[in-house]
Amino acid sequence: MAQQWKVVGGQERGGILVRNDRELTADAEHSRLATLSVLKELEIHEGRLHYELVTGAGPSKGWVTMNLRGKDLLVKHDCESKAVAPADSAAAAARAGAFGVWAPASTTEKISEGSTREGDRQKAVVAAEADAVGSSERESSAASKEEVNKELSKDEKLALEQYTEKFGEARDGRQEGYNRKSFPWYAPQPVNSTPAEAVEAALAFKGQSQSQKRQRQPKLWEIDSDGEDVPLCSQCYLPVGEFSYQGQEGHDTCVHSECMAQLIAQRGQHDESTRIRRENQKKLKNRREYDIGWRMCSVPKNSVIAERLGCSPLPQGLCCLVYDEVARTVRIAATHEPAASVNLEYLMLALKVRKDRNREPLFSLDPVDVKHIEKSLQRKMYEPEWLAGTSVGDVMFQAD
Repeated sequence: MAQQWKVVGGQERGGILVRNDRELTADAEHSRLATLSVLKELEIHEGRLHYELVTGAGPSKGWVTMNLRGKDLLVKHDCESKAVAPADSAAAAARAGAFGVWAPASTTEKISEGSTREGDRQKAVVAAEADAVGSSERESSAASKEEVNKELSKDEKLALEQYTEKFGEARDGRQEGYNRKSFPWYAPQPVNSTPAEAVEAALAFKGQSQSQKRQRQPKLWEIDSDGEDVPLCSQCYLPVGEFSYQGQEGHDTCVHSECMAQLIAQRGQHDESTRIRRENQKKLKNRREYDIGWRMCSVPKNSVIAERLGCSPLPQGLCCLVYDEVARTVRIAATHEPAASVNLEYLMLALKVRKDRNREPLFSLDPVDVKHIEKSLQRKMYEPEWLAGTSVGDVMFQAD
């Protein structure tokens, strides 16, 4: 006799999907195979069953999947179950009485072999036993009601009052009402404080578990209405069509072409920002190492030079030079015009170079190794050399 199978899957979808051929790409039937249907096995091929419907609703023939994602959709059905006649089963139950469930099979068989007259007699016995059980239950319920309605004695009432008074006491003075510590047998126990190391370890474990929850990858597949797996995009979590790219998470992930374009653009922006940040860090390191960069504190103040020249009163803030045409002299005066202002120390050093060398100050950065100019470091060259370390030399270096 051919093996029979029972449908146990598809409860939430109204049955399981049926196709007209054993291939998964074959056309599906219009109706599903109802759950609890019984099938007759015709052929099995790579986890697919070719069946013929015995009982139940659905297509009479077709191909179904026997197991989906480790879940059985079909189980073997035992069609050789033995049936007991109703009259025989009633007689067996009557003879067995209240303990018929544990009666041995041999006793049941002997009871079933009795005559009809004996069966009638046993029915009467069963009815009498049922009346006896009912009367005993009624008596027990009446007795329980009498116990509930029975009034408490004087001693019992006094004991109950003394017991309930204990709930209103607050022996430690912290709270009123019910308190476990208000009973005489209560003995205060020292409170053991949790060590700081244990608290820190618990907090660290909690933070680690939360980070692991956040790092859990979402499900990248879904089951469609036909019961088949559909891959999802690892970026937008929408179904992927016929054409897709491999995701960054591995070979088992897919990405839409639009999502891949966004990923490439984001990767390019991230690389560019990383390059700019690296260059800025390198520039900052070089500025600190070679003292490159303009600072307000390096600008010399005019009040120091004006005091040495004997100016009175000393100019505060910006100052300029004023030419007296009558006396043919130059004096220092305060001004509010930035275009007319001058730094006295810069002017003094520039005039000194003009007087000694009959030329303007000169600065340049020359390579140390002339043969390898591209890879060679540069050194500061001043003309005259004594400008090195002066405020004018610093200004010329920063300007270069």
